[in-house]
Amino acid sequence: MRKTQTEVLVIGGGATGTGILRDLAMRGFDAILVEKRDLTHGTTGRYHGLLHSGGRYAVKDPDAARECIEENRTLRRIMPHCIEDTGGFFVVTPWDDPDFVPRFLEGCRNAGIPVEEVPVATMLREEPRLNPNITHCFRVPDASADSFRAADATAESARAYGARVWTYHEVRELLREGDRVVGARCHDLIKDEEVLIYADMVVNAAGAWAGHIAATAGIEVHIVPGKGVMVAVSHRVVHTVVNRCRMPTNGDIIVPAHTVAIIGTTDVRVSDPEHFAVEPWEIELMLEEADKLVPGFKHMRILRAWAGVRPLYQETAAVDTRDITRKYTLLDHEVRDGVQGLLTITGGKWTTHRLMAEATVDKVCEKLGVERPCRTHEEPLPGAEHAGAHRLGVPLARVERQHAYRDLICECELATYDDVVRAIEQGGANTLDDVRRDTRLGMGPCQGGFCTYRASGILHSLRQPPVAQVNAALRDFLLERWKGLLPILWGQQLRQERLDALIYLSVLNTDHLPGPCRSHLAPVLYDLPTADTVPVEMTVHERAPAPEDTSSPPPGPEVDVLVIGAGLAGLTAAWRAQEAGHHVRVVTKGWGALYWHTGCVDVLGYVPNGQEAPVTDLRAALEDLVREHPNHPYAMVGLDTLAQALSALKGLCAEAGYPLQGSLERNWLLPSATGARRPTCLAPETMVAGDLTRDDPMLIVGFHGFHDFYPHLVAENLNAQGIPARAVLLELDALRGRQTLNGVLLARLLERPQVREELATALKPHLTGVTRVGFPAVLGLEHALSVVQDLAQRLEREVFEIPLLPPSVPGMRLHTILTRAIRRRGGEIYEGLEAIAAGVADGRVHTVWTAAAARRHPHRVARVVLATGGILGGGILTDPEGTVREPVMGLPVLAPSTREAWFYRDFLDPRGHPIYRAGIPTNTYLQPTNGEGDPILTNVSVVGEMCAGYDTIRERSFDGVALATGYAAGEGRYAD
Repeated sequence: MRKTQTEVLVIGGGATGTGILRDLAMRGFDAILVEKRDLTHGTTGRYHGLLHSGGRYAVKDPDAARECIEENRTLRRIMPHCIEDTGGFFVVTPWDDPDFVPRFLEGCRNAGIPVEEVPVATMLREEPRLNPNITHCFRVPDASADSFRAADATAESARAYGARVWTYHEVRELLREGDRVVGARCHDLIKDEEVLIYADMVVNAAGAWAGHIAATAGIEVHIVPGKGVMVAVSHRVVHTVVNRCRMPTNGDIIVPAHTVAIIGTTDVRVSDPEHFAVEPWEIELMLEEADKLVPGFKHMRILRAWAGVRPLYQETAAVDTRDITRKYTLLDHEVRDGVQGLLTITGGKWTTHRLMAEATVDKVCEKLGVERPCRTHEEPLPGAEHAGAHRLGVPLARVERQHAYRDLICECELATYDDVVRAIEQGGANTLDDVRRDTRLGMGPCQGGFCTYRASGILHSLRQPPVAQVNAALRDFLLERWKGLLPILWGQQLRQERLDALIYLSVLNTDHLPGPCRSHLAPVLYDLPTADTVPVEMTVHERAPAPEDTSSPPPGPEVDVLVIGAGLAGLTAAWRAQEAGHHVRVVTKGWGALYWHTGCVDVLGYVPNGQEAPVTDLRAALEDLVREHPNHPYAMVGLDTLAQALSALKGLCAEAGYPLQGSLERNWLLPSATGARRPTCLAPETMVAGDLTRDDPMLIVGFHGFHDFYPHLVAENLNAQGIPARAVLLELDALRGRQTLNGVLLARLLERPQVREELATALKPHLTGVTRVGFPAVLGLEHALSVVQDLAQRLEREVFEIPLLPPSVPGMRLHTILTRAIRRRGGEIYEGLEAIAAGVADGRVHTVWTAAAARRHPHRVARVVLATGGILGGGILTDPEGTVREPVMGLPVLAPSTREAWFYRDFLDPRGHPIYRAGIPTNTYLQPTNGEGDPILTNVSVVGEMCAGYDTIRERSFDGVALATGYAAGEGRYAD
């Protein structure tokens, strides 16, 4: 047990706590701050980012309004780099009472808040997305603030004055001797040890947790936790803070924050600041209210939802949390409770945190018998010289100025390699969520889909902890991002999350890495209604009317087989139909999942019963699967068809000089880019030397500046599984000075003999004791096998590739082979044509309509193959009401009956999320059927991810189902 002594101990690492620490240090006190997680882990990091003008409280809480406007001016002066001067509007919508306006103006004048009326026409020129039916608009000095950056700068200033900041120190109890609090017993969560901190004065600034802290010393502090739910839309729909001009209530403010806009907020009393739900009605309410300010808001792509808990304090009971003042309260427990040595500061707003800190430290001085004036309002925070750093566009300007394109780790939020390194090394990040607070990593539209892996690799390379800790940190961050996604997962964000699942389960296999599923620093999840508590009942969502319908079909078809979609299922169907002599046309709005996946053919990696062991005896597992799941696509088309499809694809690839190896007898176990064992049936010959059933040692090779592959992370995970591996990171002259460095560029460069010669020369000193060498899967685009063979000859070692994050170079190779085969026999492939509607008569589709940038076009068809990719490809659409639909033909969809049953609470839940089993019910002919099994459209075949009742990513059957169903549809054996 460690023991230490200080003059003042501050509990809580939010805005108020860090502000108090800085003030104490500037006044010459020896002070320590403890926080149970990272700085801003609590309410400070979970609010909407508003610097209040005070206008919101001008009528209802004038004292709070006056505090806000005074501190607004002070914070703009001392932390300009943390504030974006967006300005603020208070607007009167058709739902608001115009009689409130005079009261609002009078309240602003009384509080000293500058306010001016803005003509509605001027407002709409500045903010054209606002509701044109707004009748009045008033400008106030609101602004957007970065609370993460502000807390970090405040803590940095405190450290410069000698203060100590101890994050991940959870207070277990206050130490009390008689009628005096003398310190606190903490637990160091990182070192897993007890720490006793003795102090002359303890300041309880734990926010919503202040009552719990005080209770450990037998003191009652009645904190009313007021939960506020906020929702972020994926782009910045306004550049001005927009408030409803009315008494404060739910969903009446939109704040532009960095690249997004946030609607807030509810105010609901909860019993525990750590455990509460983000309720569906709160999300619905936020979106409905936002729609009144910005028409169409509720139909935009919603990025995330979260909740903060306000630390509201009132000695007497309040009926509603909005009735409790937003002014702060400073409790002197010697006067109030007869207990010396303890102060509690609570309530207030982020905008008033500096003022709260000043008042608290004034009281500390009084208690300790000293007079030391406050200077925090006079001295700017570190970084203040970079005024305007919080403006939209500044990160992009910095990347362009520094030519840091190749070093982007989070493309969504423009966080660079140096940013992440700084957060880990200088910021003392212990988790990837800590890195997020410093860099905004993972806060953009993909919600960590790409940067989580990259940041994990950087964390491992810098800290070199046991690899199981890195694996847990990666999974913790995936869970933290998932936590805020669950309440709003529908539409495009659900599609994005399906891609993230493809990356982290299928490509990287992170759920099967060594180590615990999560660490003791994993996030506390919201209490949500989920499929853990709601029974999962799969029901057929009724067929919608066909978007385009005609009374009679037009003259004969112009194309024999129209394939909608260009993933593996669609291209396989087109290729086989073309081989059979049919006139084939492929229409697609974009290239499919071959560009996203591994370039292997996964047939069945894990049986769908939650077992953790990978399938090794593949044929036996498949036979069990089709027997136990008669509606599975493999059961529908038959295992013989699957075998034929695999054989045909192997033949096609062999003809193209890119052979695939494997069979239905067993799976390969190949390394993923995290070092997990990844089961797959067919693998390119460029990968099979990485077979992990062998135990001969390997060298894993990476390239300096290429941030999609971390060889030391791969090697350590392999070693942890008993597979001997070493790693090396090479810096090649051929890669120096390039503004971008991605997998496709590397693949093109490595087709040059001189680049391979440089690579081989650099590698030869590292080859001692290894028999095979693994590279990221970038060894050529057009001539990959020749590149691998040439490197193997130069190195005198076996060479293999390891699949990476999208875009997938091996997937692009397969895509090229299939599209060339289709075109070679006269097939047509049109990219950029989105199928939008179908003409139907007598149970058959006779016309499919596509839309391009300029026009709509009809395609008269004899047969249609629907290969639009399910949720991932946009072939199945969802909405917040729980509707699940197929948009081209209005086909019925088998899906969970309610949205509450769509998901489990854990991103990596081994059962797979029920919504991902959504699809079109079919018969053995792959025709779409109704709930009773009757075919609906007899000349339509449903293939790949569009088929119902299974989760390809959880099963690792993504490619096998696509190939087997596409092959069957293309063969035409199941046509009417």
